Amino acid sequence: MLLLTSGLFAAEEPENLAVIRQAGGRVRTVAGGIEVSFHLGDRQVSADALSRVADLPNVVTLNLKRTNINNNDLRHISQMHSLKKLHLELTKIDDRAIRYLSGLKKLQYLNLFGTSVSDVGLKELHSNRGLTHLYVWQSKITSEGIREIQLHLPELKVVAGVDLDTIQVPDPNVPEKKPTSMLKFVASSNLSDAPQSRGGENIEVIFANKTEKTVKIVWIGYDGKPKVYGQIAAGASRTQNSYENNTWLITTLDDKPLGYFVCGPVRALAVISD
Repeated sequence: MLLLTSGLFAAEEPENLAVIRQAGGRVRTVAGGIEVSFHLGDRQVSADALSRVADLPNVVTLNLKRTNINNNDLRHISQMHSLKKLHLELTKIDDRAIRYLSGLKKLQYLNLFGTSVSDVGLKELHSNRGLTHLYVWQSKITSEGIREIQLHLPELKVVAGVDLDTIQVPDPNVPEKKPTSMLKFVASSNLSDAPQSRGGENIEVIFANKTEKTVKIVWIGYDGKPKVYGQIAAGASRTQNSYENNTWLITTLDDKPLGYFVCGPVRALAVISD
């Protein structure tokens, strides 16, 4: 699907847009510029299609998640100096691709989840002063590489793994963000019914315990093994860092399963009820 705003593109742009559309790309206007996404199509993105994207004016977001891009394809991205957000997760790129990103001084968000990028490639980003969010979960980047880049970029937030134990403490001076969806509670008394977690976008889940008893929240890992993350008292709530396609099991204090939630792609409310 291709979404356009009248008058946004110059008269010579239709050919570029046609190639992007043929490759399964979606183009739409967002705050501050243009968003181009290929992750919703057949994910077979050619170098020609990427070169056409680079020719578009003011692209601020590019999503290549799960596409077939290779290291050399990213040479086209090196010319996109307006780019602020780049999704490369679950692609086959490695350290050789990252050198093409070092000149993107406006880049704020970079997702390298599930790639073969290591500490060597991470060094290429030390001068990207605008970078504020970096996702390196299930890559080859180590804690040492993370410490080193944060010495150069002290404001950088790095999401490095499946450690989901960050409890968000609300700031009374900041209006609370409202969840954008509601997760379905699947009642079950069998642990084996809860599917193992799969990866995806980083999100938040707000667990609201509407029962009259304290419950446990248990993350079902990528290996299918449960890990207890905490307790929620009757009538209380907890904001939990998580990922799209993660599974959260709810149990009693004596570990009896009550049911589970499977996360979606956006921030959501998960109501625990009798």
